[in-house]
Amino acid sequence: KDMAPKCTLPFKEFVVGQSYCPWAKPAKERGGIRVVTSDATDPEGVLDDLESEAERLPMNAEAGNGEATTTLLVCPHVDEWNEYEPFQEFFAEDLEDGTGFMDELNMKIVAFHPKYARFGLSVEAGDRIAVAGPDGTTCLGTVLDEEAGVHPDDGEEMIEVKFDDEDEEFCVRYSEISSKLVRAEDGSECPGSDGSAEAANIVNRAPRPTLHLLRLEDLDKAGMMDRSGSGPAIEAVLQNNAARAAELGS
Repeated sequence: KDMAPKCTLPFKEFVVGQSYCPWAKPAKERGGIRVVTSDATDPEGVLDDLESEAERLPMNAEAGNGEATTTLLVCPHVDEWNEYEPFQEFFAEDLEDGTGFMDELNMKIVAFHPKYARFGLSVEAGDRIAVAGPDGTTCLGTVLDEEAGVHPDDGEEMIEVKFDDEDEEFCVRYSEISSKLVRAEDGSECPGSDGSAEAANIVNRAPRPTLHLLRLEDLDKAGMMDRSGSGPAIEAVLQNNAARAAELGS
């Protein structure tokens, strides 16, 4: 069954209609957004479909009216993806957290899911946090700045952290925070969660598991327009979206 129309409706009403993505409306108006349903019933089949869809998109050229420059691949037939964890595992491992198509296809991948739950807390300067390291270890540190800009590849918010075992400060992705630390009655530190980033999760939810292909050229252009002041400010858009999602969810 083609699930693209069901997923297109909230996209039109929420993302475009409510201006959650100010870049989506002009793309939609020129026919630049393709929404398609994958018939695959397993992750391997979805990966094949995603690669095929990426190859359909023009990598570096300006597209004319009616030519897609971005694709939403709806994936309703992988039963294990009814739960978020297996879907996130596929996204993290097989798609390398959305960077798996960057080198060969110049594409960034963004994930959406009905139960999207990647973000679980908010932090501010002075908070103690645990950050997941690339080798599976956990590093403890103190937040110096909760608004340290956005990552140039995908616009994800960054924070500045001073780790306990390092002399320098580092900027890390918000999604790399594994927990915020609280002080127990005996004085020791332990993980805690305030659930305050539910709004950030709402922005990445969709009626069915969906993978969004974005050209790096378009992301670079959005970044340049942000820096020059000729286009939407990415960080302001992200902050505004989270605030509006919190209001809708309350």
